[in-house]
Amino acid sequence: MKQYKIIVIYSILNDDQKKFYEEELEKYGLERLGVQDIFVLPLEEYRTKVQAFKAYLRAYSRKHLDSQDTVLFVESRMNENRTLTTMLQTDLMRDNE
Repeated sequence: MKQYKIIVIYSILNDDQKKFYEEELEKYGLERLGVQDIFVLPLEEYRTKVQAFKAYLRAYSRKHLDSQDTVLFVESRMNENRTLTTMLQTDLMRDNE
């Protein structure tokens, strides 16, 4: 089973904005998962600071996307043995953690 450090799930109504958003995710090393609107950062590819990237993606999402769009940021937390301990989900278009 493949493990992921970050999962970004989104629903963007404007096709042009969706394309730009996907290009932005790819620029930071995330990969599309199947044909769905889901991008992932595999655990073995992990080389980015999650909180800094999450803050950047939140700012980018709020600046470039419509308030009706949805962007969920799911991050895994692991212990020193790389065993999954929890998954945290944040809606980047809202003010919740």
